[in-house]
Amino acid sequence: MAREKTIHDPVHGSMRLGGIVLDLIDTVEVQRLRGIKQLGLANVAFPGANHSRFEHALGVAYVGGRVAQELGLDEHERNLLQAAAVLHDVGHAPFSHTLEHLMVHKLKMDHMELTGEIIGGKIDIEKCRNVKIRAPRVFKVLEKWGIAADEVAQLLIGKHRQRYLGELLHSEVDVDQIDYLLRDSHYTGVALGMVDADRLIRTLAISNERLCILEKGVEAVEGMLTARGLMYSSVYYHHTVRSAEVMMSNAVDWALDHDTDGRLENLFLMNDSQLVEALWEIGGYAAQMMARIEYRRLFKTAYMEPRRELTAGEKREYLKRFGEFSKIKEIQAEIADKAKVDFGTVLLDVPVVDIITSEPRIQKVEMPVLSEGKLKKLTEVSLIAEALKRRQAPRYLVRVLTEPKLVSRVKKAATKILG
Repeated sequence: MAREKTIHDPVHGSMRLGGIVLDLIDTVEVQRLRGIKQLGLANVAFPGANHSRFEHALGVAYVGGRVAQELGLDEHERNLLQAAAVLHDVGHAPFSHTLEHLMVHKLKMDHMELTGEIIGGKIDIEKCRNVKIRAPRVFKVLEKWGIAADEVAQLLIGKHRQRYLGELLHSEVDVDQIDYLLRDSHYTGVALGMVDADRLIRTLAISNERLCILEKGVEAVEGMLTARGLMYSSVYYHHTVRSAEVMMSNAVDWALDHDTDGRLENLFLMNDSQLVEALWEIGGYAAQMMARIEYRRLFKTAYMEPRRELTAGEKREYLKRFGEFSKIKEIQAEIADKAKVDFGTVLLDVPVVDIITSEPRIQKVEMPVLSEGKLKKLTEVSLIAEALKRRQAPRYLVRVLTEPKLVSRVKKAATKILG
């Protein structure tokens, strides 16, 4: 019989975890997540938001085990789902999503693609340390349990041959979102993220190889989709949080160009504290931005384009204009030059691009509903789902930030260039 442990969690209570989950927890790749904050720099606005990706990984594995039992998945499917649940975030950069845009710019891959490389053993996390302690590696654990790393990677991006397995981790209602909404709501103190996890889990079903919800669970799904939308606009894309994140990403970008001693050689494999230490040591603009973040002397809004519903064509235009970090830097420089202010004092925040590129789930509300033996779209039976589909999550589309004393000058320049 596989060994088990009880792990006490503030969100799910006493979690019984065992088998492949316990083996994966001990790997260097998963242990690194202890040093990465789940919500990046959200603690500048929500002081309690200091929980880690590690806690979230355990929670997702636990929820995955409950769902596997409820759906009657076989042993291989259960092990595969829980393995993917534990590993789904191992490719995150320091401060979670804060550096996602920069990662794509520098590595030409996002955190999910980097996760696949790490799971397959192609990237060594221990590069960030000068010592090796012979800790277990993910690909070795997967081999021991007879699970292919490529199969886990396919599951994580929702492209597994068993469609419902992919949907359990990447769909409108998945085990990842159930945990992070509950967990983030708990630690931020924002009750808007509470979902009825028990009802959701008990009304999930599989029909025609699709993950679906029984008709009696529609209200629970409506509650989750509403909670998700509200958490994005009130927490994940809170204007103060975004200000700190934009400042951090620009500091890191500058530091990469001025890192003469190779301190950031393994930037995307670091944890939060390693990155902060490196930025302070590199000094200059990077250290200045870190001081502002640490003492909460953040840049202020000089220009903002309010939220509105975008057409498909407008979304393409936003991606074309702001979809690459290099283009954002060009616009920042153009506005700074027009306003006659120093480099690095004008920063651009475009949350709608992040939503489109890195979190497509926020646009999905078509969870299949099993009604009288037939599958229907959620929007056919739920007016709330249809309304959420049209709602843009961020409170604004574009924002220009600058030092408080420069707001007036930068506003005029930004209005001419962006307006």
